[in-house]
Amino acid sequence: MSRHFEAQYRIERKRRQELFNQRVRETTRSYLDRYRGVLDDVQSQGLGEYVEAEYSAIERELSHLTRLVESDPAAARDMSIELGRRVHALPRHARGMRQAFIQAQREAEEAAREAERVRVEQQAKARQELEIAWQDELTTWADPLARQLAFKSLSEARSRLMGTSSRVSVDDLRAALKAVKVEYDKKSQQIREQESRVAEASATEETLQLCRDQIALVGGGAAERAQALGASLDAVGKMSPEDAAKHLVEVTRELDSAVVDESCRREVVQAVYRALEDAGFVTEKPRLVREGDANEVVIHGRRPAGAQALFKVELSGKLNYKFDHYQGSACKKDIDTVLPRLQSIYGIELSTERVLWENPDDKDSDAKPQPGMTREK
Repeated sequence: MSRHFEAQYRIERKRRQELFNQRVRETTRSYLDRYRGVLDDVQSQGLGEYVEAEYSAIERELSHLTRLVESDPAAARDMSIELGRRVHALPRHARGMRQAFIQAQREAEEAAREAERVRVEQQAKARQELEIAWQDELTTWADPLARQLAFKSLSEARSRLMGTSSRVSVDDLRAALKAVKVEYDKKSQQIREQESRVAEASATEETLQLCRDQIALVGGGAAERAQALGASLDAVGKMSPEDAAKHLVEVTRELDSAVVDESCRREVVQAVYRALEDAGFVTEKPRLVREGDANEVVIHGRRPAGAQALFKVELSGKLNYKFDHYQGSACKKDIDTVLPRLQSIYGIELSTERVLWENPDDKDSDAKPQPGMTREK
């Protein structure tokens, strides 16, 4: 009797365990299926990316419990209860994380916009400073030719230094422009010096030709002196521009002096001629005499009685005159008639007069030499 009882007891206990395991297994599986559904909902709603780590951990544990429920339903059940808390919290957590992500994204976008605004503002300010520095440096270019010569280099420098990707400083910009300025100021100066030499040579040639033309126009008593000055111009081509200019000035000055001297002499000759005619002399046409170093105009006047008046007007301004073949004091009378007329009527001033030769008055018409007088201006 007792043996039979003990055996029956063991059978009931095992069956009970089987029933328990079956119950727990089915219940736990329903939990796990529900958890799987929650995970699927999180994924379908696009929330999984916001809780990737939590989602992956739950998915791994869910897979583990799916296997464990077969071998140890009770342990799987107990672990599934703990897992359920995390699973049911996951959707809310995911939505919160999505909202936090969106808010962070908005803040990041706003920060990016602000940073871009600041960057653009700073870039505009830096560009404005560069532009001001650029224009300021260009105002120091006093030589317009240098700026024109440097146009290409300046354009390249502007693209390089002030382009959108440039990070050059104002000091670097100024230094670069100063270097360009020095280079092209030098080139401009070289061109100016070259053009100046060409212009000076051309101007010297024009002045030389003008001087030759002026010399060619000089005639009369000044022609010989003018020709000598013209001959001296042959050496101008071998002179430096400075020396050539000095020589041309000197030649022009001497030419003007020669022409003026001849003009003055011409007026003196005309005045003497008229004064002799006014005094009753029969006057010959004035003659230009060139003998050796002499360059003088001779005016010869005669009276019917034989008295003569001879005037020689030199280019230097010297006036040599004599009255001879007179009888008695008639010589002095004519002198006192002619010379004052030169001064009072014709404006000829006589100075530094001195007597070179004088014959005392001789009333005897046969006496020799005849009375006469020569005076030198």
